[in-house]
Amino acid sequence: MDFFRQPIVIYAAFFLIATLFSIGVNQLLLRWLKNLGNNRRSNGQENLVRWAAQTKPAIGGISFLILFLLSICSYFILPFGTEAKFSKALFALLGSSMVGFTIGLIDDSYNTPPRFKLIGQLTCAAIMVSMGIVIPISDLFLLNAALTTFWVVGIMNAINLLDNMDGVTAGISAVICISLLMAIYMLGGFTGFYTIVTLGVLASLIGFLFFNWHPSKMYMGDTGSQFLGAFLAFLSVVWLWKLPAGTSLSIERFLLPALVFLLPLIDTTTVTIRRIARGSSPFVGGRDHTTHHLAYCGLKDRQVAGVFVGLSLALLPLSYWVCNSLLKNNWSWGKSLIVIAVLVSIFIAAQWMYEVGKKKSKSKS
Repeated sequence: MDFFRQPIVIYAAFFLIATLFSIGVNQLLLRWLKNLGNNRRSNGQENLVRWAAQTKPAIGGISFLILFLLSICSYFILPFGTEAKFSKALFALLGSSMVGFTIGLIDDSYNTPPRFKLIGQLTCAAIMVSMGIVIPISDLFLLNAALTTFWVVGIMNAINLLDNMDGVTAGISAVICISLLMAIYMLGGFTGFYTIVTLGVLASLIGFLFFNWHPSKMYMGDTGSQFLGAFLAFLSVVWLWKLPAGTSLSIERFLLPALVFLLPLIDTTTVTIRRIARGSSPFVGGRDHTTHHLAYCGLKDRQVAGVFVGLSLALLPLSYWVCNSLLKNNWSWGKSLIVIAVLVSIFIAAQWMYEVGKKKSKSKS
């Protein structure tokens, strides 16, 4: 009986049950909610954002929230760790994630203007900062708060903008959750609250992928992408930006977060710069993402998702190496140059692929 009381066994059982529960919840949501997010189709907005032509309900984010809340409840019920049951961090996570979910739900329901989401994203960042959840890059609180706000808004937009083809955002977010679990384990072991909550959200993503992998039956919508953006941004501030310990503006502090969120950041940076360069608004949707240009190059929808998720998984060993080296205080400029070279190479490859896809798209039109 002692075997079944081991933390790793409890975590594994929880993850399996949560995944099955997520599949069941999404199946029920498909029966009950068929029109959420379909208002964009009626005014043509969805055609600008979605690669697929079919109308599908944007309800996946609801299952994310359900699993997230159930994970928190499970932490209070199951015998996890010794950390405090209530803390500012818990309220910051709950508050920012709920605000992210709410602004996404309102946008899916009423198609709000971009400034509404920006105000909501700034609110998420303000909740974190007010509860002391900041990126500790210096001894100046205002500088830390400014970078935290920039990071939270950037990640929420990056996750949101990447949600334009079946399976891509959910798959990459799942890999980010795995990276976060790796960091949690390496920094302090599987200590309870953050492990169980991250496992719950990971399970919700895997359960959702059963219905979102091409050809999908549902989308996560802004309800899901804004929730995920706030959730992942919070955990990254708490765990990924902790390395190395202490306060420093050294370059290595930025490398692990950049690696873990590399593909969403590359896509958002590429689209934003190119839209501004051609005089378009970076806040208006379009079929000009890196995912779309892979499709223009001839890849099928499943292959596009496979490339993005596969590349994210391929970066996991490098993230582990960076995390392990920083923890052992075994970092050097040479290692920084290696990681920077990888980051720059992938960015350049994305730009090359983008140009190839753009030329092929023009030749077909």
